Amino acid sequence: MKWFMTTCESSPFAVRTQRSGARFVVTCQGEMDMTTCEAFFAAVLPGITDTTTDRVSIDLAEVTFLSAGGLRTLLLLLCAAHHNGKSFSVHDTQPQVRRVLDLFGFATFKAGLVWEAAMSPRSRHN
Repeated sequence: MKWFMTTCESSPFAVRTQRSGARFVVTCQGEMDMTTCEAFFAAVLPGITDTTTDRVSIDLAEVTFLSAGGLRTLLLLLCAAHHNGKSFSVHDTQPQVRRVLDLFGFATFKAGLVWEAAMSPRSRHN
């Protein structure tokens, strides 16, 4: 198991990643907003594209704020995981973060439908 730390200088945020067998675990701490989304995305994407993993697990227990940009990044990663045949889960959320996820309907979001709509040849010609 190996831990990596990514921090963003403009906002208090950290991401730790760990590979454990076929599972890629991401633990976040701080505020997930437009200034930290790029670092979060960059930390998670290798786990999604790694052919030796089959599950990506995002632990948000220490995330104190989730902006629309953070939600968008989670959705992009969910769609990428679906495209790569990986399961993707978000767990251990603070109440304020869970509220944002629930208001959007993240738990019932259908990544496959969005991926098909966004990436199908028909949609690129419109």
